[in-house]
Amino acid sequence: MKKITLFISALALSCTMFGQSQRLCLAEEFTQASCPPCAAANPYFNPLMAANTTKAVTIKYQTSWPGVDPMNAQNMTDVQTRVTYYNVTGVPDGKLDGTDFYPGTITQATIDAEYAVPSPFTINISHTFNATVDSVFITCVITASQSFTAASASSLKAQVAMIEKDITFATEPGTNGETDFPHVMRKMYPDANGTSLPMTWTNGQTQTLTFAEAIPAYIYGKSQIAIVAFVQDGAAATGNVKQAGYSAPIPLPLDAGATALVVPAIQCTTTFTPTVTITNFGATTLTSCTINYKIDNGTVMTQSWTGTLANGATTTVTLPLQTTTVGGHTFTSYTTAPNGGTDFDNTNNQTVKTFAIMAAPTSTPLVEGFVAPAFPPTNWVVVSHSTYPWVRATSAGGFGTSSTCAEANFFADGSGNVEDMYVKATNLTTTLAHSGMTFDVAYAKYATNPAFYPDQLDVEVSTDCGATWTNVYSKTGNALSTAPVDSAGSFTPSASQWRKENVDLTAYNNQINVLIRFRATSGYGNNLYVDNINIFSSASMVGVNDITSTTINSLEVYPNPINDNATVDFNLANAANVEVTMNNLLGQTVYSSSLGQLSNGNHTMKIDASKLNAGIYFITLNVADGKITKKVSINK
Repeated sequence: MKKITLFISALALSCTMFGQSQRLCLAEEFTQASCPPCAAANPYFNPLMAANTTKAVTIKYQTSWPGVDPMNAQNMTDVQTRVTYYNVTGVPDGKLDGTDFYPGTITQATIDAEYAVPSPFTINISHTFNATVDSVFITCVITASQSFTAASASSLKAQVAMIEKDITFATEPGTNGETDFPHVMRKMYPDANGTSLPMTWTNGQTQTLTFAEAIPAYIYGKSQIAIVAFVQDGAAATGNVKQAGYSAPIPLPLDAGATALVVPAIQCTTTFTPTVTITNFGATTLTSCTINYKIDNGTVMTQSWTGTLANGATTTVTLPLQTTTVGGHTFTSYTTAPNGGTDFDNTNNQTVKTFAIMAAPTSTPLVEGFVAPAFPPTNWVVVSHSTYPWVRATSAGGFGTSSTCAEANFFADGSGNVEDMYVKATNLTTTLAHSGMTFDVAYAKYATNPAFYPDQLDVEVSTDCGATWTNVYSKTGNALSTAPVDSAGSFTPSASQWRKENVDLTAYNNQINVLIRFRATSGYGNNLYVDNINIFSSASMVGVNDITSTTINSLEVYPNPINDNATVDFNLANAANVEVTMNNLLGQTVYSSSLGQLSNGNHTMKIDASKLNAGIYFITLNVADGKITKKVSINK
């Protein structure tokens, strides 16, 4: 087939030092999309290797265990050959020029030390595509920079591999939360057994390897194809890599994409004007394309674009005014028909942005226990940045008062993923003294060491419709924990493994539109639960009498006004005998309950007010050294 002329980006190693050459190290990682330790190690390993591209090239072999991995299923044979060669029995595992390392602990010093070892070879490798971009042509030239003799006859091999520099999935392909997979080995040429090289080399001796191969149909993005070559000397499991080479991805003839969207994540009106950035990834100057866009799974709209974009250039296009409804949404945009022709890589065409339209603010008190089956609750919004958004859990409730709550699945969600749950907009317009929020939280760390699996919960407040946020609560590690370390499995709290949190919102008094979000940042640790969220102002939580007891820390009653049932939350500094009473305006006791001896800490109880008349009432918490009373109203 006729080849097209492309600029080849290749790394040619030819610097000679006293008859030897500068080494390019080879880091081989054995990993898997359903391997939890791999998901924990890669956030450390991947950035380290990305910072060392002038010193090392990386190949990742996606193994067949411990679970699902489509990348392995697409080429099991070549992976298994390398697994067998090194006698790999578990993942993650790594080899630096053939020597063992653990991907979660390899250091810069280790890479530097190996890079400093001179090599007896240089490798010059390049690749091109044919005109229809369905075949690849690889040329690999190996040159001895000194006289060299292999460890044993037939032990010196040249290995050539096609990798994809980056594979990104919209949702995790396995079960460990990972969606981004760099430097994945896709095919080895002629296979993973490599090409035998002469045992003895003289200074300046060369050998050229060429391959003309069809591009595998399972390649996700042709624009991400790169070629790695290396020379390895040694028998199975002991082979030392003498030199590596790398041919970087090259531009395809026609390849455009929508690479960025500007859509406000939170909006307080139902109309907005999005912008999209178009990038020319192709070798040919981009002069036209079609921009496609839609809200959720609605009708796809189109807008034509014309202009001039050289390779790598971008431009921003304003799309028409959009109108949608209150709630969470996705906005999708993608390009088609670059220069009226075929796009040779559709994997980089599309970009998606999640956003939410908030409803008009509601007045306090705002109480949510996640009892209703619908989730998120009416006018609340969940915005997910992975495959594990906030969900309604039916296995536990705060302090055992219910069997439902909101859950952030840190146990499955990949490290670094952020999940947001937005409380419906709240009106805190008041001239009174105090506004605040309480909520129940339950969490267990997955490991004792705080540096491992650093899950985090933040509560943030915005008064400008999400343009800026202020952090009013942030806990991680021991500060967040309410239960002992649980590394045996997915954590589910018991009734005693909850804690009540208090957040002061007084700084936001007289704000008509207050947005509050619960932001869960996964450290790939263990599950987090939130329940019984109560936002109140002093107008709805009036303390008739100050606390006259050193035993009582706090008392809260919600909702207020009461309809049928009232929840009474209180905190004791010390163990005490507790009695709760409820009186009307005439001083008559309409409810009384002796709770007996209670321990220090948080406690919750319910009062059935369904048979009481509408009006003003007083709920009092009595202990031996004092009491506290709250005024409430009943509406019918």
